[in-house]
Amino acid sequence: MNTNLSEQQKYDPWELQQEVANFKITVHCCRYWMLSEWECENMSFPFWRLYHSRLGGAYASLEGKTVHLSPDKIIIIPPYTSFSTHLKGSSGNESIKGVRIKEEAEILFYQKQGMTDQMFVHFNLGYPYDQIKQDVYEISVDHITENIVREIENDRLEEPNTIGFQSNLKIVTLILFALQRFSPALWNIPETDNRILKAIRYIDKNLDKQLTNEELSTMANLAVNSFARLFRECMNNSVQQYIQQRRIDQAIILLHHSDLSIEEISSQCGFYDRHHFSRIFRKQTGFPPGSYRQRMRAN
Repeated sequence: MNTNLSEQQKYDPWELQQEVANFKITVHCCRYWMLSEWECENMSFPFWRLYHSRLGGAYASLEGKTVHLSPDKIIIIPPYTSFSTHLKGSSGNESIKGVRIKEEAEILFYQKQGMTDQMFVHFNLGYPYDQIKQDVYEISVDHITENIVREIENDRLEEPNTIGFQSNLKIVTLILFALQRFSPALWNIPETDNRILKAIRYIDKNLDKQLTNEELSTMANLAVNSFARLFRECMNNSVQQYIQQRRIDQAIILLHHSDLSIEEISSQCGFYDRHHFSRIFRKQTGFPPGSYRQRMRAN
């Protein structure tokens, strides 16, 4: 058969290139357990949090607004949102206490002791979609989504320490369901210059490397001073201040969701050594990284 079609036409017959809003859902963890205490203030972290409860009785609050976790909805909270939590009948002192569960029968057993269940997911979307307005969002669930939630919770009962491919598909489906129900106006994030956006994506993929303004400006095809000025205009921060903040954000995620040593986290996040990492981390969070992890795991 004779053809005059080019390889490009076979690949895509359209001449105009499409601009695609790229994002990547990175799931850090998903757990299902029973809570006896959930009294927390200033719960602010560099990742999204999604919650569901079959039994209810847990609450998340932000600036006078209180949202009840219940079986007919999921709660979703963007990164860097400083919110508080509590359980009905708790003491009021900051504390997180709970137990892992392995089978359905245990849910009823612990419920009779005044405890409630909680399924939660931590995830990120990447820049700029992690920058959405801070709030505690309520999403009503339909029958199909309710079944997906139940399947996710059952997966966590059967395999609490592993999130396989099929289970991760369900979690991502639940996240997409929730995000699609946000008002479109919430996603009207100011556009970032494509040259700066390219540099930001490179930074996020290469935090373990020593990133210089010269290297990034060359990538953006700009003079160093012009790149630094445009970056500050777009990000309200200098290039190196942004890089340092992203390194701290990534370190917090790894301290929460990995068993890497402090030295390994320091290396993966691009710090010169453990001492440099500890000094910067303490300046940003108020705690050395080891104490931060110990405090989090003690809870």
